[in-house]
Amino acid sequence: MPKFAYKNYLFDFYGTLVDIHTDEEDPLVWEQLAALYRAYGINYSGEGLHIAYKDLIARAEKELKSHLQIDFPEPDLRVIFAQLYLSGEKQKTHLSKGVNLRSWGDYLANTFRILSRKRLAPYPCTHETLEKLKKKGARLFLLSNAQASFTQSEIDLTACRPFFEKIYLSSDYQMRKPQADLYRRVLAENHLEVSETVMVGNDLFTDMAGAGAIGLDGILLNTFPYSEDQLHHLNPMNHPVIRNISELG
Repeated sequence: MPKFAYKNYLFDFYGTLVDIHTDEEDPLVWEQLAALYRAYGINYSGEGLHIAYKDLIARAEKELKSHLQIDFPEPDLRVIFAQLYLSGEKQKTHLSKGVNLRSWGDYLANTFRILSRKRLAPYPCTHETLEKLKKKGARLFLLSNAQASFTQSEIDLTACRPFFEKIYLSSDYQMRKPQADLYRRVLAENHLEVSETVMVGNDLFTDMAGAGAIGLDGILLNTFPYSEDQLHHLNPMNHPVIRNISELG
């Protein structure tokens, strides 16, 4: 009898299926992004752009909380980078005319990610385990706190897309885990029974507590890793803890 036997698996992406490291606070990243804005006629310094970015994120989160009546909002960075273009100090350059804001937002969000990303690779056994689960007839879904603008390409870069029936990224829904509405949406749209479904993730708050809030089982893949003391105090629902994704198969 297998250790875990569920019909449906919801997987987190970053820190669960793939190993990633980013540095979004690196001043050089913001200097390079500001240089792009200046080339297109928007006068930012690196520090000024970073400050304006954080301010727009905070305002967007506040507006989404109020508008959607949620606790855990997720602004779309494509919109944020487009707003930074609109709100910046204008100067004339030969590139400053005719910018398509939708394309600009997508381009800047991806550039931001490429500049700040230091490491991205699937964990050992990720592909093998997902393939085993699929062969056993399990339905696999991706449910990640992530920006669709660059996560879709990172799913492809790590060769994870073929394993999933459907992919849910938080920015597409303007809310992030542990928002219960996001979990309920996945279950409802795919006709999944709570008793037959499990959330697999590496975060005790967003993944385990979020799933537990709607009665969903959770399995913590401890890549963070949490210490034994943290697991004792931060895992009151006693979700099973595994050290390697291969333990699922």
